[in-house]
Amino acid sequence: MATWLDQAKAKAGRFVTVEKVEQGGALQARVDTLGAVALYYRCKVDGQEARVRIGAFDPNSPPRALGLSKAGGLSLAGARAKAVELAMQHHGNKDNGGLAAQLRERAAQRKQRKASAELLKSQTVDALFTAYTDLLRQREKVDARDAELTLKRFLADNVTLAEKRAHEATAADFVIGLRKLHEAGKVREPGKVRSYAHAAFRTAMMAATDPNIPVKFEAFNVTANPLVTIRATPARADKRPMTVAELRAFWAIAKATEGTTGALMKLHILAGGQRIAQLLRLRREDVHADYIVLRDPKGRRAEARRHAVPLLEDARTALNAFTGSPEVFTIGKRVISPATFYQFEVEAVGDQIDDFEPKRLRSGVETALASLGIGREVRAQLQSHGLGGVQDRHYDDHDYMPEKRAALQALLDLLNTVPADNVTPIHGAAA
Repeated sequence: MATWLDQAKAKAGRFVTVEKVEQGGALQARVDTLGAVALYYRCKVDGQEARVRIGAFDPNSPPRALGLSKAGGLSLAGARAKAVELAMQHHGNKDNGGLAAQLRERAAQRKQRKASAELLKSQTVDALFTAYTDLLRQREKVDARDAELTLKRFLADNVTLAEKRAHEATAADFVIGLRKLHEAGKVREPGKVRSYAHAAFRTAMMAATDPNIPVKFEAFNVTANPLVTIRATPARADKRPMTVAELRAFWAIAKATEGTTGALMKLHILAGGQRIAQLLRLRREDVHADYIVLRDPKGRRAEARRHAVPLLEDARTALNAFTGSPEVFTIGKRVISPATFYQFEVEAVGDQIDDFEPKRLRSGVETALASLGIGREVRAQLQSHGLGGVQDRHYDDHDYMPEKRAALQALLDLLNTVPADNVTPIHGAAA
């Protein structure tokens, strides 16, 4: 006569009843595709069936053993004892749906715990920063990539903060990491971190009342911005603007340098020392006969501010070296990056200007213009800075083009006026 094990093997993949359980229900077995035997307890109440896996059957386990064998399996006696326990649980809770109801409740609890864990994971500071930088990218903000990298670097060094729920983050949590940056001699990084983090938390705070902010930000439950009480790191003005002599040297190097590098250097200085990243964003549609239009996306403005820059004849000639479209400044099919621009200028200048850094040119141009008597307002309009006031945003529609052109011409005249007793040999660099 075939045993229950023979029947189970003959019906692999199906449940076979081993025996009835005196307290109700049945002990069952099932053989999987690999030949392993698993034992189950099955019961039923009000048409609701429940089946609970008891464990693996170990044919080598002592017949009367109740515990697990060394192989991790059960004897038939051990499985029978487990089935009796489950039968008693089932009948003891029969008025509330029996074991089937208990199993459903446990499954629901597991699902709830998993959902809570996922929700907790989605409400962390790390998740908030990711959502914020994604939003910047969707809105095509030019600083989206910088914000992403800055915040990722910061959280990589502050894992506890990264895993903390956003609405539980405090100023003290951020101060710890910001202080480490200061102590490491990082000059701009603390300010960038604070600025981007402040904006991310502000976005989450405003989500409930600002329809322009995606609803997912409400899930962070942020009601206070922990960055508000942290003192902003003041932007340090460049204390080493290029001198007039250094600007003249730079101009001479630019004229002596051929190809892409020379053209970029000429435009950099003849456009009034515009921000490198802003200059490199120039698009073909914004190039006109005697001026270009740069787009200034700084701040929370919905659209980038239009910034017109006059072109002197030498600047137009330099610009004609670039034929890219829609982005003007390309090498082959690749858009020139600020880092590449920086490298071009540094290599071209070499040791001909002490401690040269491209960023010094901007402040050097402004200082030179001031020395020529060019007023603060015209300098600000030319270099597109300090124009965020109400007066400038709403009432001043004058484009300042004549004044800006005159300022650039005065700058060029200054560059071309080299004192006879201060001539230094200039060596051009290859493109």
